[in-house]
Amino acid sequence: MDEKRKSIPRRMAEALPFVLFFSGLFFFEAQVFGIADALLGIVFLFFAHTMVHEPGLSVRNYAVRVAWFLVMALCASLAGLHPVAMVVGTGVYLFLVTIINSDDYLPRNHFWLGLGYLMLLVYPVTLDEIAPRMCATLLAIAATTAFVFVARYLLSKTGELDVFARDRSWMREALDEVGRQLVSLAEGRLDSIDPRRLFDLTQQYASMEYGTVFRQNGLLSGRQAYTFALLLCVEQVAYNIRAASNNYDKFDEQEKSYYRDLSELFFAFGQGRIRSVSQFASELNAFLESHHLDVVDHDESWRAILETLLRTVEDTRLSHDNTTPLLKSLGYRLYYLRDNVNLRNTQTRFALQLSLIVSVAMTVDVLLTAYADVVFGIWIPMVAFTLINTYSDETLRSTVRNIAGTILGLGIFVILVNVLPPEVRMPVAVVLGYVVILAKAGPFVSVAAATQMALGALFPYATLGTTLFTRLSLVVIGALCVVSFMFFLLNTRRSATVRTKLTEMERIDVHLMKVVQKGLRRGYVNLWRTVQLLYYMHLNAGLLSRLSHSMEKGQKGLLGKRKQKPADQQLAADVNRVLDLNYRFTMDAAHAVVLLDPRRAREDLWRTGAVYPDTTGRLEHLDLTAEKLDEELHDLEGMRHLEEGE
Repeated sequence: MDEKRKSIPRRMAEALPFVLFFSGLFFFEAQVFGIADALLGIVFLFFAHTMVHEPGLSVRNYAVRVAWFLVMALCASLAGLHPVAMVVGTGVYLFLVTIINSDDYLPRNHFWLGLGYLMLLVYPVTLDEIAPRMCATLLAIAATTAFVFVARYLLSKTGELDVFARDRSWMREALDEVGRQLVSLAEGRLDSIDPRRLFDLTQQYASMEYGTVFRQNGLLSGRQAYTFALLLCVEQVAYNIRAASNNYDKFDEQEKSYYRDLSELFFAFGQGRIRSVSQFASELNAFLESHHLDVVDHDESWRAILETLLRTVEDTRLSHDNTTPLLKSLGYRLYYLRDNVNLRNTQTRFALQLSLIVSVAMTVDVLLTAYADVVFGIWIPMVAFTLINTYSDETLRSTVRNIAGTILGLGIFVILVNVLPPEVRMPVAVVLGYVVILAKAGPFVSVAAATQMALGALFPYATLGTTLFTRLSLVVIGALCVVSFMFFLLNTRRSATVRTKLTEMERIDVHLMKVVQKGLRRGYVNLWRTVQLLYYMHLNAGLLSRLSHSMEKGQKGLLGKRKQKPADQQLAADVNRVLDLNYRFTMDAAHAVVLLDPRRAREDLWRTGAVYPDTTGRLEHLDLTAEKLDEELHDLEGMRHLEEGE
């Protein structure tokens, strides 16, 4: 079930195992290592929650993520040794963590590595205490690992973590949609034929898998490449339906019957009558042997696409592989960073903004702690860190929500103080607070819940009035640090992101064109390389579409009203023109890839050992596709003015 559709009580019930795990880890570490290291329980609670529900989690990806938490604990321990190290080290650490662990698709993927680092600075340790802290971290990792894999094992029994079944559901949906469009083609209902619906479905799959892809350093696993390649083939079937519809007035009954029978085959898999991939492959092979079109060009066009679909369906050697080559994936990530870490890149600007503002907030914390004896001044940089979002309007809304949620949390805490006995107040506040946060009741409510734990930590050191005033004051100071500096420190805007992503899209276009041109000379392409490029083409187009839509509608201000900027609206309209042209380029490039499938003449990769020789029709089709790609790339290059400065 979609997380958003679940009721809050159900989400709270599902959060209870995580809170029980956290409570055990938190209080055990508090007894063994002290409260300074017990805060690791909070960090690993949210890490566990993410990892338990991570689709296609591999042991290597999990180990890499764990290694980052070891780095976090060590950096926080070293930064706490001196005030200067706290200020400078925080800036450097947050910049590197943000730039390496986040990008425009996952802008807050760094969040718990950053907030966990700041939490460990609530109680800085001495040089002699670094070793115990690392031991506490290793213990927390061991406990979390055991919890994560036991929880995943239990969830796997329910089918919730069966990514292969989930991928198959995407294929069923895609084939069902293509089946409907084939029926529309056979019956002459041409207005209901739209290959973009398949393109959108493929984009949604690309976006859904991106979190896992990112943690694989940007490379598709075998499973993801297999499923995405199948979706690309189905896209091409839909694209061919659109092309065939142009000749509907020339259809005879035999051709209409061809499309009806093909639709029944797709419906059979899409609606579950065919349950296995092997059965679908067998039925598709039988269809190819028994069905032909009288018009040779049409027959060759359909046969080329359906044969590629058949070869892709049967090429299952990687379909259950959730891993990626380590060295290749590291090289790919370094290549990405080299190309994208510059001041034109939105995420680079955001990482600099985040690190600089939190460093300023940390400086305020150090000064207040040293000269005004403020307790828990570390809340200032923590508040600043949690408020900063990629775009200014998001940050302002987050600031208002945080202050309002804090005020609500102060009121709730007053009630708890007067209702609950002192000995149970802290455990109740902690447990209920995290149940509410994990239930994702909303950012406003989550801030109010988190405020209970912060106040519970401060209350033993001061009166109720002082506790409430101190918390509110530190939150306001942290918010002022953000608001005062965010408009001056490399401010990021959606229009800048759009131009950056247009540049990235152009690079992908050029790379894809080079691969296709090389394939035309050799007679085949590097199949999985082209699948990787087409994956990012779909992903990038999806992000650009969402950005242009948000700019076109205008952004919500603090009072909920939308403010529309004519320049943003014009840019959004221009971007939509680029996206439309790039859609045609992507579909034609994928068409060339389908026709240049290297498996078509290789016995070692083709189950039946059959060799499909080149035909005149196929070669002419390739020539026409290549000409269209050249024209479309030329048109795209003619729109480079969109990438210039604002």
